[in-house]
Amino acid sequence: MKKLLWIGTVLLGALAPAQAAEPPSVALAAPDGAAEGTRAEAVAALPEGGEGEAASKVRVLENAPPVPEGGPRPQAAEWDAAEPVRLARDKGGDACKARILREWLRIDCTAPSLAVVRTLGASAGEEWLWLDHKNSEQDPLGLATGVSVVFPVRPGDRRVIEILSGIGGYRGEIGLATAFVISEQWLNGDTGPIVSLL
Repeated sequence: MKKLLWIGTVLLGALAPAQAAEPPSVALAAPDGAAEGTRAEAVAALPEGGEGEAASKVRVLENAPPVPEGGPRPQAAEWDAAEPVRLARDKGGDACKARILREWLRIDCTAPSLAVVRTLGASAGEEWLWLDHKNSEQDPLGLATGVSVVFPVRPGDRRVIEILSGIGGYRGEIGLATAFVISEQWLNGDTGPIVSLL
């Protein structure tokens, strides 16, 4: 027993200098830290989720916000000409895409068994939310496989939208789990909106 304790002490003593020599990790603090530049600059430097010249030209909402016109929500056919944008945080990956037309932002996501889309809180409202059931016959639970969220992006706005997916439970019961959360805020004094898809 004493021999095992001695070996453990020697190993810990050998590891301590190596751990002390490692520089502290500060890379995660850079996007929010003022010492490394503004938040907008940090977001512009983040990977853009694509390669090549086309990806580098995608508009970053936080750096290049829309000019609020107070116009009506775009009709369905108008979205074909909408400009793709990059969000401040996007955990949706290839499952989601964001587009903007005037000050109206549209986020489309695909995932299995989407059941509910709802606004948890909003300062101004005007959200337009719907589930796409056109491929529901291919879904294991017969639920929607697509969701679209449309809302205006204007100074002073704050909103949180939750998208829930159905999960199969005991004896055919269906439960709910969060698939995506969309957060948007454009606080007074900010250059542009911070829109996150989590």
